[in-house]
Order: sequence, then C-alpha cells, then structure tokens
Amino acid sequence: MAPRETRYSALVDFDGTIAPDDPTDRILEQYADPAWRAIEAEWQAGRITSRVCMQRQAALLRATPAELDAAIRAVRLDPAFNGFVSLCRRRGIEVTVVSDGFDRVVGGTLGRERVALPFFANALQWQGGDRWRLALPYGRADCRSGAANCKCAHSPNKGLWRDERCVVVGDGRSDFCMAMRAGFVIAKGALADFCRAEGLAYASFRNFDDATRILAEWLDRRDQRPGGPRPAARGGKACP
Repeated sequence: MAPRETRYSALVDFDGTIAPDDPTDRILEQYADPAWRAIEAEWQAGRITSRVCMQRQAALLRATPAELDAAIRAVRLDPAFNGFVSLCRRRGIEVTVVSDGFDRVVGGTLGRERVALPFFANALQWQGGDRWRLALPYGRADCRSGAANCKCAHSPNKGLWRDERCVVVGDGRSDFCMAMRAGFVIAKGALADFCRAEGLAYASFRNFDDATRILAEWLDRRDQRPGGPRPAARGGKACP
C-alpha cells in the first residue's frame, strides 16, 4: 500500500525514548570524569541550561573514536520503534528524530539499525587523542527550554506558535519547548509531569508498543471529526 500524503509531523526524542537506556548517560558513565554527574544535577535542578550542561560534559569525555564507536555499537533501540515508524508512514506522518545528545551516537545507531529518518543532534567533534568538544548547530539563544538543540525549531511548521498537526514523543526536560507547541504529546518521565502541570494534551507511554497504539487512536479520533484534521493554529511567540 502506498503511504498517504503527509498531513502530520512527529518529533521524537532519542535518549530515553527511542533508545530507552539513555545512551548519552551510559557513555558519560563509561568515559567521562565523574564530575559529569554534578553538572547533570545542576541542569536537572534548573540552575544551568542544557547548552551549558552538554558542552561541559562533552569536555570531560576521555575516549578515542574507536572506543566511543564501540560503545555506540552497544546502544539498542526500543524493539517496537520500527512499528511506530511504519504506522507513521501509512498514516501520512513525517517523522523527525530530535536529540539533545550527541550526533555521533544518534547517527551511528540509526544507521546500524537501518532506520532511515532525518535527525538533528548536537555535533560531537573530535579534538585528537581522547578529547572532544560539543558544537551546537541547532542552539537558539531564546529557546524557551534553554536546550542545546532547540527541538521545536525542527517542526515543519516552525513559524507557528501551536501546530495541532504535530505530535511529540519524549521523556525529559529537553522536550519541553516542542511539547508546548504540539497538538498532542506522548510522554513519560519528566515530560509527562510537565504536560500535567501545564495542562497540555498528552498520553503516558512506557514503550513504543504503547506509543503506536496511542498515536493510532489519536489519528482515528481526528479523522472522525467533521471536515477531517483541523488546520494549524497561528499566533503567539515561538522559538525561531
């Protein structure tokens, strides 16, 4: 069956979501100075931005490219994620992977698993030997979440404050900005807590079996509305 015309978009987090074991933290545990944990606590408490957190942590890495790539080969995706992608393709949803982690991890894992999806992540740059730095090609000074990678900037309708045709799937603080602009959120962890506190439309999930079922039900409800899917809402202030 040919895929439907694209009518929706899905922005999907990587660490803790597509890759449920949070590979960035696992790599930092294996190869970074233990001071990375104190930096993480500062970010979780809201005392520093993700931009500051991620760049400081990347500077603490001590691994050769070969060692890092060996760790990346151990990263596993949620086994039901391919089923979620298949549903999206059948139902006309453009899927984009958006990560506040390392591009080397996201790209290496998706490529190994033959998951052909566009992705955006922070650029981990080798400095020679076992040293690394993090560039932020998708950072935005006015991102509402202070994210290293301003995820809502990757929405196909990024000029809109709220896009009723956009679905977000995620689990953490770096997903807050895009959740505020989405028509529907599939959430767990800190993101679910945030959606509940902000009164955002969301459903809780544990894995991508849940996410696939929830998304199919949401699409069915929207398709049953008179006139089909509603247009995206304009107005308000958004991240660029």
